[in-house]
Amino acid sequence: MIKLKYLPLVFALFLLACKKEQLLNPNQGKAVSLAIKGYVMADTLEFVLNNKVLGQAIDNKFTLNGTLFNAGDKIQIRKKTDSKTIGNIEVAASPFNQVKRIFYDGTTLSNNLELTPVSKPENMGFRLTFSTPFKGFYGGPVDVELFDQYINFDTFEFIYTPVKTFKNITGAFGDFIELPPAEQDHSYVFKVYKAGTKELPYTSMQNVNLSDPENNYGALDFSPGESKLLSISPNGNDGRTEIGDGYSVIDFSADFK
Repeated sequence: MIKLKYLPLVFALFLLACKKEQLLNPNQGKAVSLAIKGYVMADTLEFVLNNKVLGQAIDNKFTLNGTLFNAGDKIQIRKKTDSKTIGNIEVAASPFNQVKRIFYDGTTLSNNLELTPVSKPENMGFRLTFSTPFKGFYGGPVDVELFDQYINFDTFEFIYTPVKTFKNITGAFGDFIELPPAEQDHSYVFKVYKAGTKELPYTSMQNVNLSDPENNYGALDFSPGESKLLSISPNGNDGRTEIGDGYSVIDFSADFK
């Protein structure tokens, strides 16, 4: 138990600690505790307030020099390589404890992502993004068509039944999607098209090495009860100079929980 004669000293130390944190912005206002989390796929991002770098982020490693901000503060998010501002985080007045979650694929910033829970435990939920550094990519949004895949093991025939098309998928995570489980011995797969068409999203087929362009599918692994953040990208050697069969699907949800 702290004796009364020590209470003034304890209180003074507490005020000193708060003052030191609030020096992130010397213009005093309503104090708010803010943490920034998420994932940065490319570059290193810096967090800047009043022309002062407060911290940075690469991969899932986020660092800040402090946690106390003033309500109304606007924190710049910029690329360390060229100091280009790609977005902002505005500190709300409430609640006191806040968490902002961001995702950056090297081109597009998704700001304040949230994991939406599924409505039924047997379902899976997800948000989609599509990105590729491939120079032959046409550069716009894509449509992702989902199929039910069934394999007839008597004839070894693959049967694909269209389920739904998710339109205008970009480098930023889109709307929340929820799917029921596929039937027994069925699974979910998808194709990717240039938005509004049934064409592959490339300017030409040069360096697009597909064994069967009409049947170039990606697999969607189903996890009941989970909510995911799925980033789709074409397979290839380094992803920049050559495209191969299939798609890579990476779940980034672990960094946003």
